[in-house]
Amino acid sequence: MDFDGWAAMTVLTEFLQIDKVRGGVFLSHLNVLLHCCQVQLSASSPQNRGLFNVLYTQHPGSLSGLQALSKMPPKLVAEGMIQILGQTANSVVYAVADDSDTGRARDSVSVLKGGTVWYRGREALGPGQSAEESDERARKEAEIYEALGKHDRILNFIALEVADVDEGMEPKAWALRLERAPHGPLRDCIVSSQANPPNVQTRLEMAIQFAEGVAHMHRHRVIWGDLSTRNALLFDNCYVKLGDFADSDVVDKYPNDWYGCEVRYCPPGSARPNNHIVGTVNREIFALGTAIYEITEWKVPYGPPVEVLEDEVIAALVDGKLPEFNGDNAAEAVIRGCWEYKYKSSQQALEDLQRLKGNSIRHNVGGVESLKLLVLNGLEYMKRLFLWSKT
Repeated sequence: MDFDGWAAMTVLTEFLQIDKVRGGVFLSHLNVLLHCCQVQLSASSPQNRGLFNVLYTQHPGSLSGLQALSKMPPKLVAEGMIQILGQTANSVVYAVADDSDTGRARDSVSVLKGGTVWYRGREALGPGQSAEESDERARKEAEIYEALGKHDRILNFIALEVADVDEGMEPKAWALRLERAPHGPLRDCIVSSQANPPNVQTRLEMAIQFAEGVAHMHRHRVIWGDLSTRNALLFDNCYVKLGDFADSDVVDKYPNDWYGCEVRYCPPGSARPNNHIVGTVNREIFALGTAIYEITEWKVPYGPPVEVLEDEVIAALVDGKLPEFNGDNAAEAVIRGCWEYKYKSSQQALEDLQRLKGNSIRHNVGGVESLKLLVLNGLEYMKRLFLWSKT
C-alpha cells in the first residue's frame, strides 16, 4: 500500500499506537513525516522499527499533536511558508517565511515557539492550545529568559509576540521569538553522528559549555527542570547554547519532591523516577552529570529511545543501574561526583571540568587522536577524593 501525503498521518498514528510508543512520537521536521508517507509499509510489517527510526529525532511530542499537525494546510508547508522544527506535548517550534529575506521559512534567522502554529499572527493552525494556555506558558517562559539575561550559553530571547487574538479580549502572547540554532538540538547530533563523533577534546569543551549554562542558571536561582541535551542547541564550531525553559522556575517555586526531566536523566532506585527526597538542586546536579556523560561518551544514556523504550529504562533504574562507561572517560570522576551528590553546586562541577581541560595533553597515535588527562592520576584528583571521603 502506498501512503500518500497528509491522509497517511492517521495511519502513521495508528501504527505508532500498535508499536506501543505511549504518549508521543519523536519528530522535528515535517518533511521527515512527508518522506515517511511515501514509504510502502503496513502497520504489521516487520519493518516497523525502520519507520520508527525515520520518525525518531529528539523532540518528544504527542500522538494528538501528530494528528493535529496532519490538519495543517499542506500548501503552506509545501511552498516553504511554514517550517516545523520541533514539537512537544505543550508547544511547537516553527519558522515562517515572513521572517526571512528570501521568502522561505527555512532561511529565517529567528524561530517562534508557542502552544500552536500561528499564520502571520492571526490564524491558529494547530496543534491546538487555547489562547489562554498559550499566553500563560509563553509569558512564564519569557520571564525565565529575562531573569537569565544575555549570556553566551543561553539561547537569545528576542521578543514576546503579543496580538489581539480574540476580538474584544485583552491582547494575548501567542509565541516567543528566539534566535535560530542552525544545527538543531545537541541530542540529534549525538544520535546522528555515532559512527563519527567529535574528538574527545571537543566533547569535553562542549560539556564545559553545557555546564557553564547550567551554572549561570543556578546563579540566578533558576531550576531548569528539563535539563537534557534535547534542550541544548548547536551552533557553528560545536558551540552550545541552552534553551526551552517552559518547565523552569525559580528555586523557591519549583516543587521540592518532584523533578521533571526525562527518565534517562533520573537516578536509579525507584519505579517513580521523577519523585525524590534528595532536594531539587541535587536532582538538577545529578541530571547535569548525566548530560556530561552523554556529551563525553557521545551516546544517549541507556540507549536511544528508538532502541530502548521508557519502560525498559525504568526497569533498569529499578534494578539500580547507572549508564555504563565505554573505556576511559576523562570526566568520569566529575560525572560520578554529580551522581553521588558530592557537589554542593553546579559551579563546583564546572570548575572540575575546567580543571580537566587545563591539565589535559593531546596525543596523536597512528592518526587516532586521544585525550590523556594528567589530573586523573595526579595529586589534584587524589585530593578531591580525599575531601569527598571526609564529607
